[in-house]
Amino acid sequence: MPLSIDINGDAGESYGRWTLGDDASFLPHVSSVNIACGYHGGDPTTMRQTVRIAKAAGIGIGAHPSFPDLMGFGRRMITVAPNEMADMTLYQVGALVAIARTEGMKVAHVKPHGAFYKACSIDMALSAAIGAAIAAYDPAMVLVLLAGPGADAAESAGARVAREAFIDLDYDDGGLIIERVPRPRDPAVVAERAVRVVKEGKLAKLDGRDMDVAVSTLCLHGDRVNSAEVARVVKATLLANGVAVEALK
Repeated sequence: MPLSIDINGDAGESYGRWTLGDDASFLPHVSSVNIACGYHGGDPTTMRQTVRIAKAAGIGIGAHPSFPDLMGFGRRMITVAPNEMADMTLYQVGALVAIARTEGMKVAHVKPHGAFYKACSIDMALSAAIGAAIAAYDPAMVLVLLAGPGADAAESAGARVAREAFIDLDYDDGGLIIERVPRPRDPAVVAERAVRVVKEGKLAKLDGRDMDVAVSTLCLHGDRVNSAEVARVVKATLLANGVAVEALK
């Protein structure tokens, strides 16, 4: 059976007159898109525009809910009770579902954004609450989380979980390193990391040591100055190495 992997990309994060990323150039090179739902970026019109770009590109769409932190772009840790955050997640997912339905598209997955994503990897009660909420809304919907205890907790709560690795971010012994200001990445280096994850189940940390990863999706970010080129090279390199690029199902 041939190898396959999903490449999910964060996009649709512009807001009002503020533009972030070049989604039209970036999205054709991924297989799934995580669309901001208003709490960290992504006003309603941007959400619709991003759905239309995804539809034209033939890729899957998912919701990218965040802590309520528009000013901080969802990258500040906020203490929210698990049940409240579950409600806020469904609120954001529902907004995208409504827009997607009018465009003839289905929201196939949910991936928390920024600090919310990190919180789900360290707060088992939060990840379980989110997993239970998504499962109650749509048992077929996939919840994308960092491989580890948080993903396990969400799965135990009933969610279909896709575990992911980040190929355009660094890791240290404390886990994933979130960039405050995204910087350009060498497309060839990112592509090499992608191939290693899929074929060897390995990902190098900052100190050069390998860590084991077993994932079904790889993340790329759409807010780098060279995001489209990174995504293009990653996809082309995977295909050249016999790895199919397919949306989450």
